[in-house]
Amino acid sequence: MMDKLKIVNLQQENIKRQQQNKEILDYLSSLKKEYKRDDNSILRKNFSNYEKYKKGITVIVPSYQGQNVIINCLKSLENQTMDKDLFDIIIVLNGESSLTLEVINQFKENHEMNNIYVYESSIANASIARNIALDNANREFILFLDDDDYLSENYLEKMYQYADYDTVVISQIVDVDQNNNKNYDNPINNQIKSVLEKEINAFSDLNMVLTINACKLIPTIKLNNLRYNEALKNGEDIVFFTEFFVKNYMNVYVIPAREQVYYYRLIRDNSVSRKQMSFEFNVNDRLRVIKLLNDLLREMKSYQNEEFDFIISKINAQSSFIKSYLEINSNERKKVFDTIREKQLSYFPYHIINRGQANKLIISYCFPPYIDTSANVMAKRIRNSGEVVDVVYNEMDRVRVKDDNTNILVEDLIEERIEISSYSSFSSWKPINDFCEEGLRKISSEKQYNEVYSRALWPGSHFLAYLFKRLHPNIKWIAEFSDPILYDIHGKERYASIDSKKFLRNVQKITKKRFKLPKVKNDNLFFWCEYLPYLFADELVFTNENQLNYMMDKFPVKKIKNIILEKVKIDRHPTLPEDFYTMYKSNYSLDESKINIAYFGNFYKTRNLNELFEGLDRLEGNVRNNFKLHIFTSKPDELQENIQKYDSRYNIAVNSYVNFLEFLNLTTKFDCLVVNDAVTKDELPINPFLPSKLSDYLGSDKKIWAIYERGSVLSSMALHYMSELGDVNQVVRVYKEMITDAK
Repeated sequence: MMDKLKIVNLQQENIKRQQQNKEILDYLSSLKKEYKRDDNSILRKNFSNYEKYKKGITVIVPSYQGQNVIINCLKSLENQTMDKDLFDIIIVLNGESSLTLEVINQFKENHEMNNIYVYESSIANASIARNIALDNANREFILFLDDDDYLSENYLEKMYQYADYDTVVISQIVDVDQNNNKNYDNPINNQIKSVLEKEINAFSDLNMVLTINACKLIPTIKLNNLRYNEALKNGEDIVFFTEFFVKNYMNVYVIPAREQVYYYRLIRDNSVSRKQMSFEFNVNDRLRVIKLLNDLLREMKSYQNEEFDFIISKINAQSSFIKSYLEINSNERKKVFDTIREKQLSYFPYHIINRGQANKLIISYCFPPYIDTSANVMAKRIRNSGEVVDVVYNEMDRVRVKDDNTNILVEDLIEERIEISSYSSFSSWKPINDFCEEGLRKISSEKQYNEVYSRALWPGSHFLAYLFKRLHPNIKWIAEFSDPILYDIHGKERYASIDSKKFLRNVQKITKKRFKLPKVKNDNLFFWCEYLPYLFADELVFTNENQLNYMMDKFPVKKIKNIILEKVKIDRHPTLPEDFYTMYKSNYSLDESKINIAYFGNFYKTRNLNELFEGLDRLEGNVRNNFKLHIFTSKPDELQENIQKYDSRYNIAVNSYVNFLEFLNLTTKFDCLVVNDAVTKDELPINPFLPSKLSDYLGSDKKIWAIYERGSVLSSMALHYMSELGDVNQVVRVYKEMITDAK
């Protein structure tokens, strides 16, 4: 066997490909034993008997207007030490006519190079040219050579000497500038030299050289079903060779340095690596390549194998061109990101594009892709701010399911996701403390943030933000409360103990020292989740006025009220831009002859739609049949059973929840959307809750029916239809108004 040869380590799904190759591998193995040389290379005797190919190498040279450069290429091929009967040269002229053909014919005649074959294509496209050559190649191995590049004299002989049908042979590559200065220490060659004489993992150790056309010898049989993408103007080699290596079980062998085998690559001012920056090249062309690599990603059976990581690395490399463009053209950020979004990519490395941009740290215990109202609201906050941020969140798989589609809400505005692997908990101090400690360890000490923003109903968000503020006292801390924390929806105090005497001593000491407040003997986790932000945050965000007043009035420390009022801000739940409502196209069918009303939400003791059902029952049958009520809920079977007592049950369609993007799209399809208050009047002095779904309804541009509790924030809003909770007569009135409006 050849020394220092490493078979790329593939995962279980590649076993099938291995079995398909078994016959040829067994054959080669037997030949290696029979024809092994002293230097461990292989005597290629009778190899061509296995397949239809002639012995030797086909050199493929695409040429566009190459009359001024191709002569050096041809001379290097004439000077090869390999017998000319063992290699062919296929040159494909592409584009408008030039003097290149005359130069080639003259050289062929003068030097008796009868192994040169010329084809022509009127289309200026290197991919088409290479594909024409591939269609006509009939030797065992293929080498791609650009018309302005050239080879060391021993190149073909040595590459062929080390060739195998299951192996890609790689040589060193030397950059040559227009003054003939040779650079042996270019990045690609340094990577090649770094693996000489040692075992390698090609996907990681040679990731740069694998996807360029140059300096490699490839078994022709492995290219039978692969061609260059002719729609690409550049980057076609990346797509071609990425697909080649992830779909073929190949060895990769680097020619020993002692052989002095070199591919000389001319670096011109108009080469791709020096291409003038433009939106077309840096953004559009790169996204075309990334789109094709995404298609390849979707073919992978596993997200945890070397092939998958290899494709990801190629996408990441392409995205660096986009990042460079944005660094110079920051005013075109929206145009660039709109273009990216239009491609509907399953993977795009926004973290690379956004590197160095985040000045704000978001702490949101629950965050997309986890399905949670709090997570979505925080994502919408980020979207509407338009700022690039870093996000700390917890791994919530134990208590929440994922919807990767929700990442689209914010993925283009995140530089770094910092996921904390702690036990998910709303009320247990130990896992919350674990979240805080790991969060502080993972947040980079090298980053300089101007602001930290935490949002809770999940207490871990505010506790980590408090600790981060203590470590960085000059940072601005904004703390948002989605709902009351210390008291539940029934007005009862939540309680969970903080079983850390050290933490309690520290917070009690600093609150007394800094704010001259009396010592609080309270170990309630929910108390401190409100108290610490009240004191230490620089800004406090509430979603509505009732929430603010309720939380202030109910809080046990009455002296805190003035401190809160000095830094309070009322900020309703955010509404997403219009384009998010059309990203997903729902196929939910509607009877357009009906007035279609929709409700999205769960049913609780404090929130249901009983008055809507009763109101429908009160309508005359012919009037009732004008309506169809569509309900999307988490327990459709239970609701279906509960509505059987209503005559209007045939006018009600009960559905399971849909994903968030489909929900947004569905809100644009109905005639009216229903939002209702929670019932609180018997237990709370005021209703502090504002349904977050209202903000999503507002972006749909559809009529909204608010079923409100008197004195609530919802009751004060000027929505199209309004009725009071529990008042069936008002519900009947609204139904009749809808019929009038529909005429």
